[in-house]
Amino acid sequence: MKRFLLAAIGIALASPTAIADGLSLAGSLWQCTRASDRSQFVITFYPGGGVGGGELENGEVSPYIFDASRTKPGEWPGKWEQTGQHFTWTFPDQSIRIEGSLRGPGQANARLTGTETSSGEHSAITCAALSKLPKIGDGLVIPKNGRFIDLDQEDGELTTLKG
Repeated sequence: MKRFLLAAIGIALASPTAIADGLSLAGSLWQCTRASDRSQFVITFYPGGGVGGGELENGEVSPYIFDASRTKPGEWPGKWEQTGQHFTWTFPDQSIRIEGSLRGPGQANARLTGTETSSGEHSAITCAALSKLPKIGDGLVIPKNGRFIDLDQEDGELTTLKG
């Protein structure tokens, strides 16, 4: 059985200074809306080039699951790249790819716009910067320092996943 982890999305929280200079998306967190069905999701751009995210519903985010069996310690599957105001965000374990650009960098209402491709489907998306992560849904396992917090346990005990 493969070892699976949930994409931790709260590590690199967005801050106004992360996007204020308009140069780098590193360390930023965004809430996005799909034009196709108005569903919402969250994405983050880790400073080291990794990505995270999850679906947003009723004010709670359900992190995307990824297979960590082929990653090195401290490494995340997926990646993002940026050239000027254009970016690509890729989460291969969920077959998600977002290509777009940063609009209004350095302004309080900066936006990401682009196209999400997921399982062969395409949707235009618009994203707004978040200053903090929405609530994580109940019953999820979230990586933390190479160990895992089991939110189903009353004491939030650290556990290790067995593969």
